[in-house]
Amino acid sequence: MKKWLAFASVLVLALVVAACGTNGKETNKAGSENKEAVETSEKSTSEVVITASDWEFDQQEYKIKAGETVDLTLKSVGSVHGVSIVKSDYSIKNNKSTAVKFDEPGTYDMICNVPCGAGHRIMKAKLIVE
Repeated sequence: MKKWLAFASVLVLALVVAACGTNGKETNKAGSENKEAVETSEKSTSEVVITASDWEFDQQEYKIKAGETVDLTLKSVGSVHGVSIVKSDYSIKNNKSTAVKFDEPGTYDMICNVPCGAGHRIMKAKLIVE
């Protein structure tokens, strides 16, 4: 019985350690690499800072204007996080900025794309393009 408990403990520890890391290349469902940053000839008109802490973003909604290039900056507090904007090729790595531009108004889901622990699945926010 003690051997089984020790084996189960080691297995759980290995899963936790594996979930905390990333290989530095996020992939989408098609298996291709997401864009870390989109090169644009336009200068960013503003910056939106997204602060991520344990299993939550500092706001439920972030707003930007359609047609404007905006720097989205991810600041992580306490652990490593990343952001993917669903239904787009935009992704922001831990403590980095990405220039984004959406030509059409709409609402996009943002999710943490780095497994960060027990509350990872509920780590969501909205990007509203007005």
